[in-house]
Amino acid sequence: MSIQFKVLTVALPIWLIEVTTAPRWLISATMLVNTAIVIGFQVRASRGVDSPAAGGRAYRRSGVAFLASCSLISLTAGVPAWVAATLMLTAVVIHATGERWHFAAAFEVSFALAPDHATGQYLGVFGLGHAETLGPGVLIALGITWGQPGWYVVGALFTLTGLTARLAVRWAEAHRHVQRLTAGPKTRKDGRHDIACPPRGVLPARALRRRAP
Repeated sequence: MSIQFKVLTVALPIWLIEVTTAPRWLISATMLVNTAIVIGFQVRASRGVDSPAAGGRAYRRSGVAFLASCSLISLTAGVPAWVAATLMLTAVVIHATGERWHFAAAFEVSFALAPDHATGQYLGVFGLGHAETLGPGVLIALGITWGQPGWYVVGALFTLTGLTARLAVRWAEAHRHVQRLTAGPKTRKDGRHDIACPPRGVLPARALRRRAP
């Protein structure tokens, strides 16, 4: 879904210049509108996204928003300039809203589901992505080369990804819960006996008494 970051910066400007009759300065306007929404509404969009389940729902909402924005972009072809500009700005507002949900979901899910002993490794893999390498080519092939039908395909792919992400988050939560139940307490050898180790960050009562003044 990270390919959506290239919609406003790569595909939309090319589409506006090559296909629509909208004024060229609208490219700058779309960037300003997106920036204003990011600054003004990112925190508000993140409220309530405080668990993996909520992150999965935010993924789903963002996919639907991207479908709506891509559909509006496709409708800007072959219409008067003022109609194209209106549709384009509306699409940018909807896309930026979906982008805020996508951001909130990605941060919550990546941090909440990463295991404590390997948070850095998991976040590193999660952040790899292929938006920079694959995004422009995919969007140009579908949205620019193919034209209007391609934008509907792009939107459908975003929606499918959002739905799949929610299912993946639900599976990861269930799998993690099962692992915690089956892991059992950790033990260490002390001569002939196995002594249960306290959870990380929890000191035994004896150690606490030693620290007391």
